[in-house]
Amino acid sequence: MRALETRFVRVVREADDWDLGPLVDDLCGVDAGDVGDHEVGLVDAAGRHEAMLAKKPFELASKEEIDPNEQDRCHATTLAPLADTDNRSVTLERGLELIRAGDYFEAHEELEDEWRKAPTAERDFLQGLVHIAVAWLHAARGNRPGCERQLEKAARRLGPYRPRHRAVDLDVVLEDVEGAQALVRSGSLELPRPRV
Repeated sequence: MRALETRFVRVVREADDWDLGPLVDDLCGVDAGDVGDHEVGLVDAAGRHEAMLAKKPFELASKEEIDPNEQDRCHATTLAPLADTDNRSVTLERGLELIRAGDYFEAHEELEDEWRKAPTAERDFLQGLVHIAVAWLHAARGNRPGCERQLEKAARRLGPYRPRHRAVDLDVVLEDVEGAQALVRSGSLELPRPRV
């Protein structure tokens, strides 16, 4: 490669104000004569002697008290579930029906409501069912990593409740989860509906 040859470039004339750029007055509306040398710096910078004390952020008071142990996702409130003779609540039954129908998002909402009200011993079981609904929802939306994670969580949470808990045959459910994991590993997100 050759160096540039100036013989092909010619200057017609040089501007009279070529050395002038934007001035302080142009940028911030302050006359340069009013600014001392010690005051020149970045507009957003503060010197060490100018450090400001941190202000406490202003927060409006909450209109309702929220239990910090509960998740608050602004879900609609539901009536307290009615328990039937099988120890299955109406909310749990509705969540399982929604999973069977393929309405996974709605199922996850119902099951989360049940999970919030459940005693500690039941929470992992209900959370496992939520993971199943969310795994199938991720599969339907084409989110392979999300589906894989949710299937793994469902298997981990539901395993200790085998073979049957609250009239749910967990051997069958976990068999479906394992089958779904194999399908997802093979690259398919076409999962058959879980048998809950």
